[in-house]
Amino acid sequence: MVIFIGVISVMIFMLYFRDLKRNPINTKEMVVIAMMSGLAFMLSLIQFVKYPQGGGITLFSMLPIMVLSLLYGRTAGITGGLIWGVLSLLNGAYVIHPVQFFLDCLFGPMALGFACILGSDKKYKIVLGSLFAVALCVFSYFVSGVVFFAQFAPEGMNPYLYSFLYNFTSAGVEGILCTIVIAIIPLERFKHEAIEKTQIYNK
Repeated sequence: MVIFIGVISVMIFMLYFRDLKRNPINTKEMVVIAMMSGLAFMLSLIQFVKYPQGGGITLFSMLPIMVLSLLYGRTAGITGGLIWGVLSLLNGAYVIHPVQFFLDCLFGPMALGFACILGSDKKYKIVLGSLFAVALCVFSYFVSGVVFFAQFAPEGMNPYLYSFLYNFTSAGVEGILCTIVIAIIPLERFKHEAIEKTQIYNK
């Protein structure tokens, strides 16, 4: 199972770098990505609920990466998630295996970059896309929990159920709260301003 996940991890990174080559990030976007990644990291330090093997509920730390994706596209969002995941090492991320590191610290945050997958021109597309990204993020954590943290499940509890409950009540709940915030904020206006500033910058 670990070898299989490792192969999939390599394939994901290959697809990411191919996408990055096809959709290069300009200097302005790099600055925005750095700012949003840093903001996500700072918000992740403010934890309301902290779980023993990592994770919990923070002060909307997923929100900057999801907004980044909706404003600047998938490549920018995924890159922001990748940077945030690497920054999480500064806060003592719980790492017991290289593949578990990919699932928890990289792929989980990177999945939030898919918030724009359905587009950002309609509110329902934004909400559904955000929920899809959260689901991908939680799924990455879920797989990590099943493969690497099954021994922490209470006696008699199915490891799959344990991992689902552990990750849904932490990342899942926070992701849903972030989606609610995204549904409330005037994202269309922010996107319009971002497009105008990008056009001015490109001139």
